[in-house]
Amino acid sequence: MSTSRYSEIESNNDQRLNTLANKLATFRGINEDINQQAVNDGSLLNQLNDSFTIMANNITDSASRLTRAMGMGNGIWKMVGLALLIFFIIYTLFKLF
Repeated sequence: MSTSRYSEIESNNDQRLNTLANKLATFRGINEDINQQAVNDGSLLNQLNDSFTIMANNITDSASRLTRAMGMGNGIWKMVGLALLIFFIIYTLFKLF
């Protein structure tokens, strides 16, 4: 083979190598983007978990305070609570239908 043929093959190989290097750089960029998005999503999920835990604790505390308040008073608290419960049930039913 002649020197020009070798230089042509070498040039072709260099071009393919550059194309492959560009594709690899693109894949690395995509991989880094996916990794960053996964880290951000994990952080968001942790924040949501903390928020729901706090909300569940607040609901539990409110329910226990309501139970104590209804137990301390006379029957009026039970009637008010029952009336509110019935009101919200009826309101929800009318809202759905």
